[in-house]
This record gives sequence, structure tokens and C-alpha cells, in this order.
Amino acid sequence: MAALPLYLDVCRNIMRDIRDGMYPENSALPSERLLCEKYHVSRSTIRSAMELLKKTGTVYSHQGRGTFVKPFVYVQNLTEFYSFTKTLKESNVIIENSVIDYTVVTANEALAAAAGYPPGTTLHRLLRLRSARRCPLMLETSYLPTSRFKTLEPKALEQGSLYDYLRSKYSLHVDRAVETFRPVMPDAEERGRLQIPPATPCMLLERFSYENGETVEYTRSTVRGDKYVFRSELVNRSPTDEG
Repeated sequence: MAALPLYLDVCRNIMRDIRDGMYPENSALPSERLLCEKYHVSRSTIRSAMELLKKTGTVYSHQGRGTFVKPFVYVQNLTEFYSFTKTLKESNVIIENSVIDYTVVTANEALAAAAGYPPGTTLHRLLRLRSARRCPLMLETSYLPTSRFKTLEPKALEQGSLYDYLRSKYSLHVDRAVETFRPVMPDAEERGRLQIPPATPCMLLERFSYENGETVEYTRSTVRGDKYVFRSELVNRSPTDEG
């Protein structure tokens, strides 16, 4: 069997080093000279490897500044009811949940108007930081009525999906969900928890989940705009449907 071209071998080694965390996201790769010394190859081989890494979306270049590791972006399809935990797990990525705060609150007029609960409704308020590959992805605040869910176990909610927990403990069946998205600039606290610089935009995702016509969950998520892409596939089944 013919040996692989040398630049392909170098490319694979650099990709492995990126996966292993040797070169973090947005960090600069070593100079051509240092890469030549590390892999014992010529500059032309390094340049060929760099071109391939750019084509695969692994790295990007700034003229006069060098070559940098491109951030990994997660894609969430919106074609059906989904779970962030399940979607990432299907890509062999485990989402990590950290419960920042848990309390029971009474819905005031502002929260009632936003969430769709009657004023005075008693709610579980759960604030979680959700991360993958040690990188924070989103801050998620969920409001759940105590009339439907008597108690919550915050520690258990660090282990996996909120929906899986509620299905297992309370036989929850969400039959409808409505989501809205809009761009936002995170505040200082959100930037700190998400570990992003001030200029990084985010998306505000609001989800309303229903069971038998009743609101059983209202969640506000501040999602990093540099780490998540939401994708919807539209199918035009009839030429007359165009508008």
C-alpha cells in the first residue's frame, strides 16, 4: 500500500493535537519554522498541511498575524422537537450541567406576562450553565410550576436532560413547544459565566412547553453566538406554495 503524502500525516497530527487541547480554540498555531522543526518536514509540506486544514474549517488565518484554531460550532436542527443533550450525545459529545442557583419563586406580573403563568403561580426557578468539552455554551433559566412538579433535585439535574428527569420522575409528556430566537448582547454576569469577551453576540432562546394545553415549562437561554448555529430545513411540496 502506497504511503500517505507527508502533508496529510502532518495535517492529521495537528488535528489530533487540537482535539487533545494542545492548541485551544482561537489560539495561534506555532510558526512555520517551529512546525517544521516539530514534524521534521519542509516549509512546503507545512504550507500544504495548512491549506488542507483551512479547507476543512479547522484553522483560519489573519494576514500578518498567523494561523489560528477555528472554534468548534454546534449545529442544532429545528425540524423536530429536540433536546440539546440528545443532539450532542448523538455526536459523541457529552453536555455538562452545572446548577448555579435553585429557588422557589412566586410569579410577579412581569414574569407571569413573559412565561404565560397566572400571577401568583409558585414556580421552581432553575439556573444552569451548560457546557461541552469544558467550553460554556449557554446559560439556561427554567421556570416550572410546583403544582405539576412538587419537588426538584438540583444535583440530579446536573447529570443529564431536564426533560428526561421530568419524564422519569413525573411522567411528563410535552405535546407542543414554541420557541423564539432573537440576537442579544449579554450583560457582564452572562459574559463572565460564558467566558466570552464583550463584543461577542449571543442569542436569546425562549421556549414554552405545553402538556394538554397547560404551560409546564418556560425557559430563557442565553446561547453563545460564536458556538451555536440553529438550522431549519424547509420543504416546498407544491409550486403554488411559494410566497
